[in-house]
Amino acid sequence: MLDTSPDPSRRKPAMTTSTTSETDAEREKRSATGAVWIAWGVCVVLVAELVRLRGRPDVDLWLHLRIGAELRSGTWFGVLPDPLALLADRVYVPTQWLAERGLSVVEEVAGVTGVHLVRALLLLALAGLLHATARLWAGPLGAVVIATAALLATSAAWGERPQLAGVVLAALTLLLWCRTLADGRARWLLVPVAWLWAMVHGSWPLGVAFGALVLVGLALERPRRPVRWGLLGLVLAGCALVPALTPLGPGLLLQPFAVGVAARSTVAEWRAPSPGNPLLVLVVVLALLVLVRLVRARRVDVATLLLVAAGVGLAATSVRTIALGALLLAPALARSSRTVSSGGSVGAAGAAEPVRREWLPALVAAVALLLVPGVVLGGDEDGPLPAAVDAAVDRLPDGTPTVVDAYASGWVLWAHPRVRVLRDLRAEVYSPGRAAEYEVLERARPGWPSVADAHGVRAVVVRVGEPLDRALGSAGGWTRTAGDATWSLWTR
Repeated sequence: MLDTSPDPSRRKPAMTTSTTSETDAEREKRSATGAVWIAWGVCVVLVAELVRLRGRPDVDLWLHLRIGAELRSGTWFGVLPDPLALLADRVYVPTQWLAERGLSVVEEVAGVTGVHLVRALLLLALAGLLHATARLWAGPLGAVVIATAALLATSAAWGERPQLAGVVLAALTLLLWCRTLADGRARWLLVPVAWLWAMVHGSWPLGVAFGALVLVGLALERPRRPVRWGLLGLVLAGCALVPALTPLGPGLLLQPFAVGVAARSTVAEWRAPSPGNPLLVLVVVLALLVLVRLVRARRVDVATLLLVAAGVGLAATSVRTIALGALLLAPALARSSRTVSSGGSVGAAGAAEPVRREWLPALVAAVALLLVPGVVLGGDEDGPLPAAVDAAVDRLPDGTPTVVDAYASGWVLWAHPRVRVLRDLRAEVYSPGRAAEYEVLERARPGWPSVADAHGVRAVVVRVGEPLDRALGSAGGWTRTAGDATWSLWTR
């Protein structure tokens, strides 16, 4: 009779092989988890160091705090004469009013330390959004590395100002559009996000550009997936038009472009970065890495190429848009990484295998960043002026017309609201003629005393060694009331 029962001698090797295979898989997963912990740790160290290196709060913070306080007290601007600057001859539109009011409340409740906390939380949100975007196509470790690289490239926008909140909302918008790129489905959440963004920062039109970029990528994708183009078009149109429903009304639709035109001629951060700018170089290196990966995979991924081109283009346009261009490199790197690892077409969302408790190292890293000295607690809270000059400015008579170096103008407006500055950092509220007139005075060009007399200037806060500082030292009637090796206060 034939014995069909399993042979124990044959079963044992099979069990041993299975057990060994399971052990190898567990070992690989533990190794991947350990690598993710290390990657998030490196991210925290780099981000904390860059935050600490920034030193004093962003010079724009003080101006935003003053505007926020004015808005909370009932001043809505939109009228002339301007409530802040004597030379302003154009109406100011507070396009960042929600962020400025929020900053003012935070500072009133928790001081500048509270503002530092908000900045740190925004950085954590930015890192999380970049990771979530990269994770659509990249594996656990690759997503952390990509998010870290893209996050570091945004560091020029890490100041305590509404711009950082705008970058975070840009990252959220990009994540939602990238989900659409991954599965072709419309995300209606984009419309309320655009509405909120339009009240926080004037960079909201880039969200519309991100959407258009994704739709072009979907249209050129091969093989083309079934997509409900009508719904996607409605979402994009909603993002473009919903800012008209904010308190500023339809005029907000064109205001960001007007600000850009006015600022580009006078504000350094609105101009194109130098070729050696480290953050621009980082963006270009990341873009080249994407291209190398695509070449190795021997595939043409149109959507990825569009993201790369737009990212580098934005980064090269101005210093302030380097961060926004860097955001686009995150999905591009992730898609190229997935292309190489799969050896074929770009995978769908969620294709990468998760590691055990993938969220835990990210959470621990977030807490660690908040506890690093100098990131929140122990961060610098001082203004740019030395104590002696600051005290002397505070003693100036109410309403004193004062010329203040741009670096300190926001601080004087916020810390010494009784002083009337000639010009502040809002480039869009000065006509070209007024801007040129102020430049004559600021640079002590021929005729500067006449400009000072015409506007009744009684005080000047200037850096030591600047042309106006030297000119005041040799001009009659002016006295150096206070100063040190870096700043001077001249009065007459």
